[in-house]
Amino acid sequence: MCNKSYNADIDPVEQFARGVKPNVEFYDKVIATKDNGTRKLVYEDVLEPHTGNSFYAKAGQVIRIEQRPHQHNGRTQIADILFFTPDLEQWSDHLSTTAVAGFSPSIYGSLWTQSKYMEKIVTMVADEYPYELLEDPDNNMKVQHMFFAAHCSKEYNMCAYGNEAVHMNSCHENFIQALNRLPAIAAIEDEEERKKKVQFLADRNDLNIFQPNQIIPDEEGVTRGKMFLSPSVPDGTGLEFYCEKDLYLVASNCPYADQNLPFHEAQPNPIYIQVYETGISPHSEDHLGMVKGDQWEELVYDKFKTGEKDISVRTPESFNNL
Repeated sequence: MCNKSYNADIDPVEQFARGVKPNVEFYDKVIATKDNGTRKLVYEDVLEPHTGNSFYAKAGQVIRIEQRPHQHNGRTQIADILFFTPDLEQWSDHLSTTAVAGFSPSIYGSLWTQSKYMEKIVTMVADEYPYELLEDPDNNMKVQHMFFAAHCSKEYNMCAYGNEAVHMNSCHENFIQALNRLPAIAAIEDEEERKKKVQFLADRNDLNIFQPNQIIPDEEGVTRGKMFLSPSVPDGTGLEFYCEKDLYLVASNCPYADQNLPFHEAQPNPIYIQVYETGISPHSEDHLGMVKGDQWEELVYDKFKTGEKDISVRTPESFNNL
């Protein structure tokens, strides 16, 4: 008979989470460099409204993403972010990350790269969002402000506003702009190949930040994102990510701004980027010590060669469906 009671020792997701338990003592040392003033500012920059941009940081540095709404129109600014290694071989992958850390990251939580690698690319070391400003009048559950999901695109905008919305800005357009600023993309000489590479990378699901949300079932039991209007946060509210690798932060200034106004009337604000040197190198280049894809991939293909798994091509003729 099937056991109907929940067992955390059997739940695969719980087992995944246990397998990536962070070294809290190490990250507390990183966090302390801010508190004791020993970290040093490397540079600061701005993610302007209606733009995408890329920001470089080295392993051991911290990237800070900061709100300063009251220097402008008082509105909090939503952003969408991805992290890529400079060779574009690894990126912050929502599938790898949500499987081990859930849909909303938290302090000490890492963003993990895609299958074949499964390595940390960044770890969150500060979340200064004022959660007390977030209200949930419906179900008495915590409202988050970060989640892994898709970003607004030309297609989504046209779904909502018709084909004229193709002229509106979107996070996808911003990611295309940001990716085209990466040296590895600029080095692709063939224009069509460059566009294909950019489109593939821009299509990765990203981390939405400063966007109040809940990922919960609706009345019909369908789980979807429920988006809340963003409150105006204090100037200086920020997120910080410790860089586990040399990387680029690829970021979009979301044209939906704070979602307090209809899309056509939204008023995006700048977001401020700072990179700090902590002087603390990552404590490992391979946090899980697992067999990598360049090795296990051969194990899989060996099964094809020996006939253990069939990969004969499935043509229409295979099904007598001509």
